Parts: sequence; structure tokens; C-alpha cells
Amino acid sequence: RTKTVIKAALDKAGLKGSDLATIGITNQRETTVVWNKHTGEPLHNAVVWMDTRSQNICDQIAAEAGGKDALQAKTGLPIVPYFAGTKLRWLIENIPDVAEAVQNDSALFGTIDTWLLWLLSGGKEHLTDVTNASRTLLMDLDRLDWDDGLCDVVGVPRSVLP
Repeated sequence: RTKTVIKAALDKAGLKGSDLATIGITNQRETTVVWNKHTGEPLHNAVVWMDTRSQNICDQIAAEAGGKDALQAKTGLPIVPYFAGTKLRWLIENIPDVAEAVQNDSALFGTIDTWLLWLLSGGKEHLTDVTNASRTLLMDLDRLDWDDGLCDVVGVPRSVLP
């Protein structure tokens, strides 16, 4: 529906897409989507920001890492199910289509901004910005980049990240 709304707005304004220099996307930064990178189809329903299915994963990570604040120095975040990284791990561990796509290197992960950008770019751009990435438990705030160590601790492959 996003493309339909954009087209209607452009038509109403008498503009073409090429008349635009940029667009802004706002979203719920913790809502998690995994999709097939060849088709763009979601592999499961989005896991929304308030979903707590990854609580057991958070408890396990916290126990192994030294407490729920063990990653805070690097991520600025406590280990709680609110953030997208543990939601991604839950999807990989519990949804066979997601696990298979990750194993076959046909899965991409993102929050809603990433998925929308991927769709609007015709599958050419798998990107996010640091404000969204910082809400995943997977980004090092000092380097403003994904962190392999955090990916290992949370249990998600870096290959699916934007």
C-alpha cells in the first residue's frame, strides 16, 4: 500500500518520483522484519516492538554475559526483549522458513525503515541509519557500526544485517 499512497500523493502534487531529492521514513525502530532477498516477501509476520517472545533468549544471554546490563557499555541498551536483535534470533530459532532462508543466504533483516527502503528501491538498497541500528543490541555505539562480537553474543549472523 505504501507505493499506492506515494503515487497518489505525487499525482495530487503534479510531480514525478524523479522530482524528489529525498524522502523521510519514520517507523517503530524495534519492529523486526525478515524477508526473502530474491522476492521481497516477508518470511513471517513482523515482530513488533512490544513483543516479549524473546524473553528466554534475553535471560540466557544475560546469564552468559554477566547480567542484563552486560552489553550496555557497547550498545547503550540493557538485554531485554524490546530490542530487535533478540527478536531476530527468536525468528531464526522458531520459524523454519526464516531459519532455512538464513542458512541458504536468502534472508535479509531490518526494522520497518530498512524493509520499506528495500521495497521502494526495487530491492537495490539494504540500508538503515545509526538511530535505527542502535536499537538492535548489535551496533557498537563508539564505532557506529555492526559489531561481530555482539552478533555472536546475541546469536545472529551479520550477513543478514543492512
